[in-house]
Amino acid sequence: MSIIVDHVSYIYGADTPLAVTALDDICLEIPDGQFVGIIGHTGSGKSTLVQHLNGLIRATSGHIYFNGEDIYDSDFDRKKLRGRVGLVFQYPEHQLFEVDVFSDVCFGPKNLGLDRKEVELRSYEALRKVGLPDELFYQSPFELSGGQKRRAAIAGVLAMKPEVLILDEPTAGLDPKGRDEILYQIKQLQKESGMTILLVSHSMEDVAEYVDRIIVMNRGRILFDNVPREVFSRYRELEEVGLAAPQVTYILNELKTRGLNVDVNATTIGEAADTICMAKGHGG
Repeated sequence: MSIIVDHVSYIYGADTPLAVTALDDICLEIPDGQFVGIIGHTGSGKSTLVQHLNGLIRATSGHIYFNGEDIYDSDFDRKKLRGRVGLVFQYPEHQLFEVDVFSDVCFGPKNLGLDRKEVELRSYEALRKVGLPDELFYQSPFELSGGQKRRAAIAGVLAMKPEVLILDEPTAGLDPKGRDEILYQIKQLQKESGMTILLVSHSMEDVAEYVDRIIVMNRGRILFDNVPREVFSRYRELEEVGLAAPQVTYILNELKTRGLNVDVNATTIGEAADTICMAKGHGG
């Protein structure tokens, strides 16, 4: 099954003089188990789009289908949907509020009406999955580092065992080491569980390294929707809408102009190193 977005538009302040179109006739399908990156400059509509997927925002027009059901049908349980499509907001540590980390992670599954044993088991598993050490489980969340708070907040959503995990700029404000650790943990989770993951990000390097597919948003519309190699090969068009490709794209294109026979469509540092070594090995 999948998520299908069918001709969805959304207008902020509809029927007022200040109306702004945030989404304009969006159509897309997200199959089970895919890791999707959503990129776009500020105001492109990417955060508005993902908030539609768990019913947090209702479309001005169009339909959204989750596993074949229209989430706007009168008898559809949108509260249950938010347990199946988990959304982690930018700076999610601002949502931490309990006396200790473990209690905070228990909050979501407890509200699903589960018994205490199941709640605690889910919470423990979720904290282990995000790589938070056991000795931090009963500390105040406000005593954790920025990266640890981010992990705790993500664990709170994972404990609800969603089928889809949406992360809106999950590494914002973190140092490079913290960013890499969290994204690596998320990628491992996706590999092990087959969970569908949507990653909203400003970092081209992040999406190039981890995702299977990239959706590029611009002015409320989908500009590109393809695998990373194809999207970043259009780097000149990305620049025209205020975006860029990963640094390796520019380096490889420069090497190509200087006569080195490299694959300019490589998108990660590992792929770039391989193609450079191969080109030099062949005397190219």
